Amino acid sequence: MNATRHGRGNERSAILGWLAAGGVLLGCGSASTPPRGSEAMREGGVQPDESHARVEVLVPKAVSPGTTIDVGVRFTIEKDWHLYWNGQNDSGTPIVLELRMPAGFKAKEALWPAPERLVEPGGILNHIYEREVILIVPVEVGADAKMGPAEIRVDARWLACKEACVPESGGASASISIEAGHAGTRSIVSHESVAKARAALPIELAKDDPRVRVRVKGTSVELEAPGAVEIAFMPGPGCASVKDLSAAGLAKGARMAFEVEDDPNPVRISGIVRVANSEGVRAYYHIDTHAGARPADGQERPGLSR
Repeated sequence: MNATRHGRGNERSAILGWLAAGGVLLGCGSASTPPRGSEAMREGGVQPDESHARVEVLVPKAVSPGTTIDVGVRFTIEKDWHLYWNGQNDSGTPIVLELRMPAGFKAKEALWPAPERLVEPGGILNHIYEREVILIVPVEVGADAKMGPAEIRVDARWLACKEACVPESGGASASISIEAGHAGTRSIVSHESVAKARAALPIELAKDDPRVRVRVKGTSVELEAPGAVEIAFMPGPGCASVKDLSAAGLAKGARMAFEVEDDPNPVRISGIVRVANSEGVRAYYHIDTHAGARPADGQERPGLSR
């Protein structure tokens, strides 16, 4: 098996060159050698049987012009293996998606579920997905989209890790019917499994939301979640780099304090806060101190229709 060993930066250098031209690219990743399964992807998009994750595209049966659909990309991951989130990781690199869609379709930023923390020997921290994850790509269907059957195709690249890591790739497609109907509505149309995944996404919080308070003074940061017995912070891709994240990213009680790397730009704290109460119930929130990044009154994920 062509594998790389776990270690800081090893996977990043192992996948340089993964981003190919064309299509819609979501996520980031990079490979000096072709990833495992790349030939199969070019010849039809079905990953080989030896891959440690398999891809499936989930879409509703029909959609009308002028609406938005959620394209779900489900990864079924082999037991004891894991894939990576798109936030800050010490060694892992995130999933990359490339969408190919009919004319008139426009993909928006992908929505990533909350990951789990994985601390490995040496204090290496990664944020991972195990067993199954559904990434959601909202897609606007143009008012002038052509009626009739259409195909949405996703090619994906990922790093699968256990004791060792293997760059892999694969793809899948799904058919959808474009039909006249409730054109111009703002409903989000989803496959049933994708609707459930969207409902479980972290809740977006405004900067002044009392559920998670953020205080930044220089390079010092404090998070407070009233009533929590444990807080975990998972920095997103736009967040300032957190020092000693493996230890500082998890704290008992309702408060957490950590330091970020000095930067000439204003400190931005963004990512997912996982809060546990005394009964062990977890809640997931997305925070962002970047000006204008969130609505003033906070925002729940929108309702869904099928």
